[in-house]
This record gives sequence, structure tokens and C-alpha cells, in this order.
Amino acid sequence: MLKSFVIKLCIVIITFIAVYLFFVDKLAKGFVDPHYNKFTQEAGSLILGLSRANVGISPFVIEEELKKYGFFDKPLVNFAFNEAHFGEVYYNVIKKKIKTNNGIFIISISPGNFTAPSGLNDEKVFEYDERLTLGKVDNVTSSPNYNYIMNAYGAPLYNGLHNLDQWNHRISHQNGWNEIKLKNNHNIITDKDIEHWKSLTVKFYNEKIKLEQLSTYRYNYFIKTIEYLKTKGKVFLTRMPSHTDLLKFENEHWGRFDFEMDSIANLHDIPYLNYSKQSNNYKTYDGSHLESESAKRFTKRLATDIKTYLSNYSE
Repeated sequence: MLKSFVIKLCIVIITFIAVYLFFVDKLAKGFVDPHYNKFTQEAGSLILGLSRANVGISPFVIEEELKKYGFFDKPLVNFAFNEAHFGEVYYNVIKKKIKTNNGIFIISISPGNFTAPSGLNDEKVFEYDERLTLGKVDNVTSSPNYNYIMNAYGAPLYNGLHNLDQWNHRISHQNGWNEIKLKNNHNIITDKDIEHWKSLTVKFYNEKIKLEQLSTYRYNYFIKTIEYLKTKGKVFLTRMPSHTDLLKFENEHWGRFDFEMDSIANLHDIPYLNYSKQSNNYKTYDGSHLESESAKRFTKRLATDIKTYLSNYSE
């Protein structure tokens, strides 16, 4: 009787595991989530930062504009997303991603890169980061990346049977860039939509500031990240454009931000490319994040300034 029960239990467990692995594999063959492609390859170069860089800096444009520079190892992977705050967790994952000593590393910075939940000491901030995606995934370079799906995918695995979770205004490219198009085959993100979403973004910022504080832990790991990346290639700091309402909010809460970032850049002999005062030249879809065409134009401007720096640097 007991033997029969054990055999049946083993059959149930094996069946469950087989079904689970089937759905993991099925999901890996299609759209997983907007961040999955960031974890499926080694990188010759990296784009780092939060969500603005995630949607606003195109590796395609950078690679095309800088293709004549022989030191520039590919692929350039957009490894920026909204959980990628400076800290030991992000630092260690960056080290796992890089396969080169001849890359370029574009670090998008804003005051949000340096915040953590209020009341947490350094150890607690580290523990907080460990509970996020970057802390859950051990393998950040494999394709397919079953480790990512099993540890960081937050939706039901049966989603692998359809693609309904993919927002039809977003294209999640293999190089990690999440391009946001205002127009698709079905509808258009209108100026009214943009204004409404901007108001929600401002509201979110005002609520978030009540719950977070600037973290010396993140600031120190920002410096440590710069120092490490300099051993792997050329490093560029950039502050991206956003709507003037969002820029005003940031500057009200950290008025010396640009001065401090410029000082750090000078200290470490790297450029600080600040485009925040050019915000009127680019269009966001929610006040904070650039839509596709503006992202391409901004990236081209960024690449042009990088080329100018590299040309002067080599003289």
C-alpha cells in the first residue's frame, strides 16, 4: 500500500516538474517580459541607468555612429531599467555582463539613481536590492535564460502560450532597448494621453519623495562602478532630457546635482554630457521617458558628442 502511494506520488511530482519545465521552455521561445533580453548575452559595451535610459538610448544608433572606432567592442547592450540603482547588487551583475576590456559604458544618471527607501542603513539597502530582479538572477548572459524565467518572471508561465502581455506600443529589442512608439497599427498615443500620463508621473514623483531618501551607499557604489568600468573601456556620464516639469521637480530636491556630477566626472577624468537643459527639443510619452523618434534623435546627439570627445581624446 505504502509502496503504491510512493510510486503515485513520484509520478505526480515528475509530471508536475515536466509540465513546469515545458512552460518555462515555451515562454523562453517567445516574448518573456520587457527586461528579459537584457539578461541573454554577454556585453562588449553597456548602457546603464534607470528607466529613462531603458527607453531613451538606442544601441543601434550608438553602434552605427561609432562603428569606425576600433576599440568599441560589441554587442552594446542596453542594461538599464527601473530597478537598476547603484549598489553592490548592480555592481556585481555588471561585472558578470562584461566580456571585454575595450568597451564604452554610457551611464545615465538622475537624482533617482541615488535614492533608497527611507530609514534603511547600508546593509538593509543591500538586502532590499537582493529582493529585486537583479538580486534574484544568477545567470545574466545565457540564451535562453531559464534562470531568469524561474527566478524573476512574475507572471503565470502559461503566458508563453500567447503574447497578450506585450504592450503594442513597445518593441523589446534583442539588444535590451525598449522602444516606445507613439503610433502603431492599432492606435495612437495622443497629446492628451501624454499630458494625462505626465500628470500621473508628477503625482508618482511627489508620492515617492515622501518614502525615499538620498543614499550614501548608492553614491559610494556609483563611484566604485565608475572606477571599475574605467578598467574596461571608456566611460561617459549623461543626464538625459525629460519634461521641464520633471526637471524642475528634480532640481528643487537636489539643486547641486549637476555641479556634483560634473565634479565627479572631472575627478575621474570622464565627460559629463548634460542634456537636461535641452528638454524642449525632445518629446516624452509620459513626461519622463522619450518616445521612439526622440530617443533616436537624442541618441544620435549623444553619439555625436561621444565622437567629438573621442576625437579630442586621441589627439
